[in-house]
Amino acid sequence: MPLKLNDLEFKTKLPALPQSLPVFALTAPSLDERRGAIARLGEQMRLGALRPVELEHAVVMASKQGDITFFHASGAVWARDATATQGTTNELRKWEGTVESTTDGQRTTLNPDASRKLITQAKDLLQPLGLMGKEVISEAVQLDQVAQLDAKGKEISHGAGQATIKFLYAVGNVPVRGAGAKTLAFAEPASGPARFSGVFHAWRTIGKGAAVKLPSIEEALSVGLLTDPELDHYRGAGHKIQVTRLEFVYLALPAFTRQNHLFPAFQVEGTVSEGKLGISFQFARFHHAVPPRAYAAADLYGPHLTVNPDGIAPVVPQEQFA
Repeated sequence: MPLKLNDLEFKTKLPALPQSLPVFALTAPSLDERRGAIARLGEQMRLGALRPVELEHAVVMASKQGDITFFHASGAVWARDATATQGTTNELRKWEGTVESTTDGQRTTLNPDASRKLITQAKDLLQPLGLMGKEVISEAVQLDQVAQLDAKGKEISHGAGQATIKFLYAVGNVPVRGAGAKTLAFAEPASGPARFSGVFHAWRTIGKGAAVKLPSIEEALSVGLLTDPELDHYRGAGHKIQVTRLEFVYLALPAFTRQNHLFPAFQVEGTVSEGKLGISFQFARFHHAVPPRAYAAADLYGPHLTVNPDGIAPVVPQEQFA
């Protein structure tokens, strides 16, 4: 039995939905279109002569120094320098410009000037290769958090590890979330400019948009969240369900998944408190925000528009297409 809004405790404001929203066509760059970028990226990362290996979902071009993977479904590229951490004895790294912080669980961060230098260096690498979409909306540097413990588990020291330079995307002021909407560069400190140990770029080409009518917020939540069988099970067993994040977004599916349309969804986070089953946990998932009948009215079809992105929603009733 579907949940109702008052079955959930919302610790966040319900988002305001527009009356309609464009659903954009997506295309994936082909391997031929990426060959030049892959070759130049291999040169810049000093990966040596790369030999291709064809897999079902991708082409891996590898050498002793590292590898570059091209994903057919999305045109995404993942590059790795296997020698970048040779000579290191642990995960701690010495970065210039580190500062102590308590923001978002980050105890060690880079100061603004050091962050800008890393971001600029990443852009200088990626933009000429076409491995950064023009829809970038935010850029940031995040350091791995590393702690050294003694034999009893007591912390001796803490510091920073590898740096990740993150570029995230938005389309029409709506953030794009998911594994298929990010450009990342992984960096190691060096005597001069940082050394890039890896690159991951997943961003499909945005095409024309078709306007899709959006339902009310309650109907939009009933497409996925309120019919989530797992949450329904725990609610029926007496557990309290709190929703701590509910963001209206476009969703980009993982690099190995074909996706022909960029569609609206809810990014949901929350907690399930202990109930009759003696279980409590946190959850995070995506749910569709538009019923299949609205896509059909806009002449848009595809399995990713009807099946829940996280694969946990029940089969969509046929009447939703009516």
